[in-house]
Amino acid sequence: MCSYFDKAIVFLLLLCLFSFSSFAKEDTSKKKEEPKKGSVLSKFGSRDPKLKNGKTKEEGKNTSNVAGKTASANKKDEKKKATTSTAKNTVITKKGPKRLHGEVVEKKEELFSFVLSGRKFAQGELLFLKIKPLPRILDKLGNFKITWEGTELPFSQKDGFLLVFIPISPEFSKPNGILELTEKHLFSKNESKKYEIPVQKTNFATSKVSHLTMDKQYTSEELSEETKAFIKDCSEAKAKAFQSKSEIQIDSDFAYPVKDPVLNSPFYKRRIYNKEKGRPHGGSDFKGGVGEPIYAINDGTVILARSMYYEGNFTVIDHGLEVYSLYMHQSELLVKPGDKVKKGDLIGKIGSTGMSTGPHLHLGLRVLGTMIDPLSVVQTELLGSKPLPEKK
Repeated sequence: MCSYFDKAIVFLLLLCLFSFSSFAKEDTSKKKEEPKKGSVLSKFGSRDPKLKNGKTKEEGKNTSNVAGKTASANKKDEKKKATTSTAKNTVITKKGPKRLHGEVVEKKEELFSFVLSGRKFAQGELLFLKIKPLPRILDKLGNFKITWEGTELPFSQKDGFLLVFIPISPEFSKPNGILELTEKHLFSKNESKKYEIPVQKTNFATSKVSHLTMDKQYTSEELSEETKAFIKDCSEAKAKAFQSKSEIQIDSDFAYPVKDPVLNSPFYKRRIYNKEKGRPHGGSDFKGGVGEPIYAINDGTVILARSMYYEGNFTVIDHGLEVYSLYMHQSELLVKPGDKVKKGDLIGKIGSTGMSTGPHLHLGLRVLGTMIDPLSVVQTELLGSKPLPEKK
C-alpha cells in the first residue's frame, strides 16, 4: 500500500512539473511577440526592405500615385492658364536647355569678400571671379593686381564689384592653381594673399577614324603660292583682331548660338587616324542645316567677319576682358567689324565653308589667348540672367 502511495505522489509531482514548464514556454513566447520598448525605436529607424520612408511598398505606391495624379492635375491647370495667357498675348515662349548652377567658392576677408564660380573647377573651364571690397576702401584700390599662376588678369569695376574671368587651360597639369590678390589697402599684414584653387582633370574624348572626307585643297601636301599668301593674310587678320582689348561688355549669362542645340563634336576631342592622335578640337560643334540661323552668345563688338582659309566664313565677337566668341564655317555673314551686338542677335547662317566635312557650326571661346570649352559658359549660371529676345 505504501509502495502504491509513493508511486502516486511521484506521478503527481511529475504532472505538476510538466504543467509548470508548459506555462513557462507559453509565457516566453508571448514575451517574444512583444518586443522591448528600446527595440521598437531601433526598428522604426532601420532600413527594412519592406519599408520605404517609414511606409510599406504598397503605401509608397499609393502615395506616389496620388502625387502623380496631383502633378498631372497641376500640369493641366498650368496648361489651361498658359493657353489663356497665350491667347491674350499671342506670344509663345519656348524654354531652352536648363542652366547648371555649377561649383562655387566663397571667401570672406576683413576688408573684402569674393565669389569664384564655374561649371566645374577643371581643365578647359572658364571661372568667373567677383570681388566685393568694402565701400570705404573701393576708391583706394589704385594698384590692385590679380594673377592666376603668375599671369596678370584684366578686370573691370562695376557696381561696387571687381569682375574677372579666369581661364583654366585644357593642358593645365597641376592639382591646384594659385590665385593671388595684391593691394596694400586690402590686407592689414601683407600686401598680397595667395589662394589655392583645386583643379580637376578632364577626360577629353577621343575617336578612331578609318578615313576623313575632306576637300582636296586641305589634304594636298603642296600648296600654291596664292594659297600660302591667303593663309598668311588670314593669320595676320586674326592676330590683329585679338589685339582688341575692352572693358567687360556683358551683364548676364551666355546663351546657346543655335535654336535647338545638339552637340556634334565636343571640345578638345582628338581623332586617332593611322594610330596617331590628331590636333585637339578647339571648340564645340553644333548640328545644323545650311542656312539655319546663328545667334550671338552674348553682348559684344564684332571685331572680325570675313572669309578665312581654314575657318571659312568666320566671325569673332569681343565680349570684353579678352573674352572672344568664334563662329566658323558659316554659309553667310550678317554682321561686319565694328557692329555692336546683343545676346541673341542674328549674326550669320550655318554652312560648311572652309575646312569642314559637312554643315555645322563650330563655336569657339578664346580667353586671354587660351581656348576654353564654350559649354562651360553657355550651360552655367555665372553672371545672372536677363530676358533673352525671342529667336525667330
